[in-house]
Amino acid sequence: MISVIITTHANRGQLCKRAIESVLNQTYQDFEIIVVDDASTDNTEQLIKDLSPKIKYFKRKKSRGRQAIVKNKGIRESKGEYLAFLDSDNTYRPDHLMVLVKQLEMNKDLDVVYGDRMIHYQGKSSIGYFKDYDLSNFYDRNFIDTSDAMIRREVMYYVGGWDERYKRFADWNLFLRIGKSGFKFKRIAQVITDYYINDDSISFQVENKEQPMLPLWNPFDLEIRLPYLGDIPPIRVAVFSITYDRLEYTKKAFESLNKTADYLFDQYIVDNGSTDGTQAWLKKNFRPESLILNPDNKGISIASNQALDLIKKGNYDCILKFDNDCMCITQGWLAKMVEIYKTNHLIALSCYVQGLRDNPGGAPRIGYGRIKDELLGVTTHLGGICHFVSAKAYDNFRWPEDEQLHGLQDVELSQHLIKCGYQLGYLENYFVNHGPMGTDAQTKDFPKYFDRRKEEKVKTYEKS
Repeated sequence: MISVIITTHANRGQLCKRAIESVLNQTYQDFEIIVVDDASTDNTEQLIKDLSPKIKYFKRKKSRGRQAIVKNKGIRESKGEYLAFLDSDNTYRPDHLMVLVKQLEMNKDLDVVYGDRMIHYQGKSSIGYFKDYDLSNFYDRNFIDTSDAMIRREVMYYVGGWDERYKRFADWNLFLRIGKSGFKFKRIAQVITDYYINDDSISFQVENKEQPMLPLWNPFDLEIRLPYLGDIPPIRVAVFSITYDRLEYTKKAFESLNKTADYLFDQYIVDNGSTDGTQAWLKKNFRPESLILNPDNKGISIASNQALDLIKKGNYDCILKFDNDCMCITQGWLAKMVEIYKTNHLIALSCYVQGLRDNPGGAPRIGYGRIKDELLGVTTHLGGICHFVSAKAYDNFRWPEDEQLHGLQDVELSQHLIKCGYQLGYLENYFVNHGPMGTDAQTKDFPKYFDRRKEEKVKTYEKS
């Protein structure tokens, strides 16, 4: 059930023996022990092999001074459904594994569970620094140690293991990447680990110019998936649009999408009973399996749900909703969204929307920040013209279908995303236009359409 991966270095034979014995004495016994020795030259190997046949021992001939390398070796050699890690200078309390595995077995929605620790140094002890998991707090400081946690195996393989490029803060790096993937954490408020600080501990070494204590990575731009446990598949993007008449707008919008995206995508379209030749044009220019041609107008919500049902048959990472009056201007906007997604799966994005009559640029911003060197306007609402988000955001979401056209689909999705922990933002330097010449021009081109939409919105607000 559990693979306990113990890593050791710098001739710590006796310490490693103590760590292993703390695992062997667990109240929960369905585990294997993987020990990876980072080039010790003392009697560590013999001490370990004499302890138990449960132990699988591997030794590196030459050390590179990075524990992430030996931890990834341990993962590759392991078979357990759950992975637990123990540095050789620390120990588990007897119920450590029982406390953690019980939580994972009881709650299949949890991906990482962790407990509290007691810190020991020079004969003195104190309680460790703990926090319930909150990704926003985790950007500032790490509060989960390597030896505190148990992780589902598939989670480690999804993020690609420990980052082998850096000597320090490997656990902070790992748990940030897991958190930004959207995986679920839970803290168990119980001391289950004893953490011993030794004079040769990496965490105890004084900062200097040769070995700076600060991480060499930016927690906001840190890429989630790494290739240490296997190849990283390309990010697959599905784009869906709802069409209803306005064929010339649709042609211009789709042309601008293909010219400026700079990233491969699969496009899905649901037509709501167009009578102006749109359906014939769609059948001529798109794959049959990517189209739903409704005989009459089902409304935006039903059509959007139809598109999602079609997309969910594939294996997509991200979904872009793209209106057929969205005219793309800035080159490479979709490629930039994918680049940002690689650093944080919990961000929903839109381009800056020009030409809007009521809200120039899109919804009001509540703050600004930078990610991947791009200016991001943070908001609590994303308009429906163009929005990009992880496909997982739609796992438990459907638009209500009781009204044919109620005009609040973007509000409903935005509220759902915030509830699920997503941050919403506009890429301020990537532009799209609302129609070829803005909202005002559209109202002149299609007065009946906009009058109907206005009437339906008013009725919806009156009911609510």
